[in-house]
Amino acid sequence: MAFSVSTRELESEISSLLQTGVAGNISDFVSWIRMEIQKKFKDEALLSEKDVANFLEKLKSEGELVSGQFDAREYFLASNSKFHKKVQSSDRFFILGRLDFSPLQYVKTRLEYFLRRNLVSEDEIIDISIATLEAVENAAKYGDGTSVEVEYSIDRAKVFTISLLNNIKDFDLEDDIKRGKFSSTATLMRGMMVMQKLFTSVDLEILDDKKQASFKATKQLAK
Repeated sequence: MAFSVSTRELESEISSLLQTGVAGNISDFVSWIRMEIQKKFKDEALLSEKDVANFLEKLKSEGELVSGQFDAREYFLASNSKFHKKVQSSDRFFILGRLDFSPLQYVKTRLEYFLRRNLVSEDEIIDISIATLEAVENAAKYGDGTSVEVEYSIDRAKVFTISLLNNIKDFDLEDDIKRGKFSSTATLMRGMMVMQKLFTSVDLEILDDKKQASFKATKQLAK
């Protein structure tokens, strides 16, 4: 049975999303509201894309949001938006690894928001974002579509650390090796070369007993 989202609930969900720093187009926000409802109630959400668009436009007219610099269809927090929260040195959240929930855009914009709030350089943000999206894409492609735990932080030594943990679906190891998806130890997924180049250290482990993939990486930031 689908969950019907009221106008009040929809506005509350959008406000909560904006406080995390995520940014995207109307379709992205619709996907993220659906994801949040699925996480909370284990149910599909029924909502109007028009209602989402109207509320985002209302916030934009009030000066809380601005259009994206590279894509005017996207909504970003204005510099003085009421949705900005106190700068934190760490962030932890769960997403669902289904591509129809737009997890890549969610993680990308939430991560980049976190990094900018912590005054990380734009060049380093680009590197971290590209490498992280490789890891998130792997989690979505090879995961079972359920929860993906994402956690990252910046310590006093200016070391950025990120970890992802997700369940993986059953696969035929020999067949996947032939197709080049995994190494013989089943710990190397597509995109590892990119991640190894852009991060300072990378570790990817398949936890066979738990049917999970654990990804951890660090990057030394400029001091």
